[in-house]
Amino acid sequence: MSGLMTGSWQRPGPPQRVSAIPEFLMMLVERALSHAWQVLLRDVAAGKFSLRSAKEDEITEQIQVILGELHAAEPEPVAGFSQLSFGGRDGALRSYDGRSLDLQPDLTFYPLRGSIPATNTIFAGIFVECKPVDSNHPVGSVYCEAGLARYIRGDYAWAVDRALMVGYVRNRCWLPSGLSAYLEGTSRQQYGSSGTLEEVAMTCIGEQVFRSVHRRSFTLSGTPMEPIALDHLWLYPATPCETSRCRGSAKES
Repeated sequence: MSGLMTGSWQRPGPPQRVSAIPEFLMMLVERALSHAWQVLLRDVAAGKFSLRSAKEDEITEQIQVILGELHAAEPEPVAGFSQLSFGGRDGALRSYDGRSLDLQPDLTFYPLRGSIPATNTIFAGIFVECKPVDSNHPVGSVYCEAGLARYIRGDYAWAVDRALMVGYVRNRCWLPSGLSAYLEGTSRQQYGSSGTLEEVAMTCIGEQVFRSVHRRSFTLSGTPMEPIALDHLWLYPATPCETSRCRGSAKES
């Protein structure tokens, strides 16, 4: 116990915005998720898992288990994955204002200490919200209103400049048109977005990743928050589980 209360460290005060998350760490998380998805699809093809009937949490739990296997493997199946740590699903965190203490992002990846300079490492992570996309889980009401909006109002990732949305797409719904249709028009104000989706680097498996930028309406320690950049990684089965299409969606040639 010697020195416990006599050291030079002083609490840094209320949480502040942390330094920007490096682009290569976002790409690393996306590569790991893409790789885990391909492993899951092999289980689906072998009849070990039903993607068609699985609930959101069941899919995410499978992805989490596979990520743990990839993280432990030697040599690394996903180069650089050991630079990140991640815990269980639904790890509770506070909202930006502390009024909600039990908010639960689906997955959170934490870089090694020092990768993202911060005064509190639990807020310096890459947060991931996962949502199914199909006829029972529309892009507008589920992916956007119940998922993406959490970043804008300060539930998740409120101290960082970027985060990740993952879609488990079971119908005929494709990026970018399947998402931009819901970010344009009257929804622009709601989601603080221009509706523009920028294509960024593909994953190692070849999935496209698109980025949207959103204004945030809250302040942190009295300072207005800068916009947040959200990467969108939509993951698809070998063949669609249903024939429905989302509004405005057209497969890119």
